Amino acid sequence: MRSQVNGQGPPGETHDVSTAGQGTICRRRFLALVGGVGGVAAAGACAQASVPPASFGDVSAGNVANLPVGSLQVVATDPVCIGRDGRGVYAMTLTCPHAGCDIGQTGNVSPQGLTCGCHGSRFSSNGDVQQGPATQSLDHFDVTVDGQGNLTIHGDQIVSSDQRLAVHS
Repeated sequence: MRSQVNGQGPPGETHDVSTAGQGTICRRRFLALVGGVGGVAAAGACAQASVPPASFGDVSAGNVANLPVGSLQVVATDPVCIGRDGRGVYAMTLTCPHAGCDIGQTGNVSPQGLTCGCHGSRFSSNGDVQQGPATQSLDHFDVTVDGQGNLTIHGDQIVSSDQRLAVHS
């Protein structure tokens, strides 16, 4: 199998190397694997770009009366979860920023935190990275409630991780 080494030199420079099915690697990782030079081998890992959350629009997330304080749960089949803490209701992506895996499908989501089943990244119940390989926290989405207490997650509206929908029930 052939793969590309992402060039650190001039823009667009790439080099094909055989990786025996291991996927795309960057030049720094390649040099480290083959005994690289000086500081490059010591640096080891590539700078990794974050994977954006999966796209979705508005998602119905049930009624606030059924979401007790201290809960965190997957919502339907969309890559999103909804939680409630002492400050209110919040929603966040279940797309792991490391490689794009759906944590709701391959991992574990609980009020104690989230674990990605693909590569083992762990996140707090607020989406903060606790263990890599992920290096970025999970994105949060806007949540609204109607007059009957029905919650809607707005997947196209990323908000600060400390934003909460204040609810009284």
